[in-house]
Amino acid sequence: MMSLVYFLIALSLLIVIHEYGHFWVARRCGVKVLRFSVGFGKPLWSRLGRDGTEHVIAPIPLGGYVKMLDEREGNVPENELGQAFNRQSLPKRMAIVVAGPAANLAFAVMAYWFLFVVGIPGIKPIVAEVAPQSIVAQAGMVSGDEILQIDGRDTPTWNSAFKALLRHAEQGDQAQLTVASGGTQQTYGVTIPQLAIDEAGRLFSELGMTPLRPDIAPVLEQIVPDSPAAEAGLQAGDRLLTANGKELNNWNDWVELIQQNADETIPITIRRGDSVQPLSLSPEAGEDGKGRIGAGVDTDFSRLPAELQSELRYDPVTALKEAVVQTWLFTSSTLSSLWGMLTGDVSTDNLGGPISIAQIAGSSAEQGLISFVSFLAMISITLGILNLLPIPMLDGGHLLMFIIEAMRGKPLPDEVQIRGQQIGLFLLLMLMFLAFFNDLSRLFG
Repeated sequence: MMSLVYFLIALSLLIVIHEYGHFWVARRCGVKVLRFSVGFGKPLWSRLGRDGTEHVIAPIPLGGYVKMLDEREGNVPENELGQAFNRQSLPKRMAIVVAGPAANLAFAVMAYWFLFVVGIPGIKPIVAEVAPQSIVAQAGMVSGDEILQIDGRDTPTWNSAFKALLRHAEQGDQAQLTVASGGTQQTYGVTIPQLAIDEAGRLFSELGMTPLRPDIAPVLEQIVPDSPAAEAGLQAGDRLLTANGKELNNWNDWVELIQQNADETIPITIRRGDSVQPLSLSPEAGEDGKGRIGAGVDTDFSRLPAELQSELRYDPVTALKEAVVQTWLFTSSTLSSLWGMLTGDVSTDNLGGPISIAQIAGSSAEQGLISFVSFLAMISITLGILNLLPIPMLDGGHLLMFIIEAMRGKPLPDEVQIRGQQIGLFLLLMLMFLAFFNDLSRLFG
């Protein structure tokens, strides 16, 4: 239930930002705005502003719109013709269309700026193990190295190091890693193997290094309904003691054991309150063939040692620069993913719909403000990019029409525009169907 609440909060906020971009620029261009709607359908609430704009909240929270005065949609009084959208110059119409996605990208920049100023906590990027003859071993790295910089940019946390390495993995090129090793600093050229977006989880294993992680007590927090964990009788608060007769010292041991025993029955013992109970657990195989049970860890029972704590933080001016860079990097990564789906290099199984977004919204909100704001920034960028796709009915489709108009010297015929709208609607419905199908497959498959 809370996931749905956070999903609605996130979606409503991003819709308002997107539509306000259209609204703000339209007003600055002298266009009269008739309605500003958050959601579709019959209005649940409406208010007429002093500027003549009707502000509306509608029941279907899957988008919104700004309705402008336009001769193509009805009669316009002669004294208001100058305020009609269709009477504006081509540059003004293009600016109004682009303003929505631009507002989403601007919001992402401000969200990242906030995160970088407040500081993003994390774990120091210290390498626990280096596999013999691996890529990083051949470059010269050894166990205990701490990654200080990648390509001259500070990487104080594993998350920042992972993102920097992942950008190289998109192309498969070389990165310059500056590490603290044995009291000195060394810089190594490391060739990063090319990986598809959906293979990002293999990055560290492909490089041959294991991140140093703190020991996390094997105490369960969240149990997914109808999952193997729920069927075995596991409950939130259970502490895992043994599995297959072996003592469990930390959560990582448990995860490794589960992943290696897909479709097998594992005898386990747990402590629940003051009693110790034996149970049987059968992990199911995921898409990658590894076992999974549908249970999360309660990190409140573990404390991160001070020597492993770190934080990614910048001064306000540097934070703004880094926020722009981060927005651009996520934008380019998203575009690469979309292109990969079109070319077949990236599976469309990675496409998520409202259900997936709601689940991520809920989990990010539960992790705290930093996680939720980061989620909002990424979704805002994605929303901006999707709206710029050259599909009729989207902002990008309107922009394409205007570009063609500029090249022809006159608008496309009404029949062509209507047919384009029909094609655009079909493509959007197909995209929504695929996203919903993937969501339901993850939920029930």
